[in-house]
Amino acid sequence: MQIKHIILLVLLSLIVVLVTTFWKKLQSGWQGLQRFLREVRVEMQKVTWPSRNEVIGSTVVVLTAVVVLTAVIALWDQVLSWVLQSILPGGGA
Repeated sequence: MQIKHIILLVLLSLIVVLVTTFWKKLQSGWQGLQRFLREVRVEMQKVTWPSRNEVIGSTVVVLTAVVVLTAVIALWDQVLSWVLQSILPGGGA
């Protein structure tokens, strides 16, 4: 018998031992995953999805808030920059 055959036989034996040892854990893990996915499906059926108009309205509100806050931050940046340039020697950094 060649060394390759012996190594192959040992590896196959090890695989069989590992599978038989952990079979219950693998099986319970699979059953747990199946139960989780069933529960997710049930919960997703309970979700009340917003209508198209509600999504569009919310999007407009968010985009408007972003634009307004961007303008406010830009204005404050300009004001503070002007104040620092007038206070610091050399015109500021």
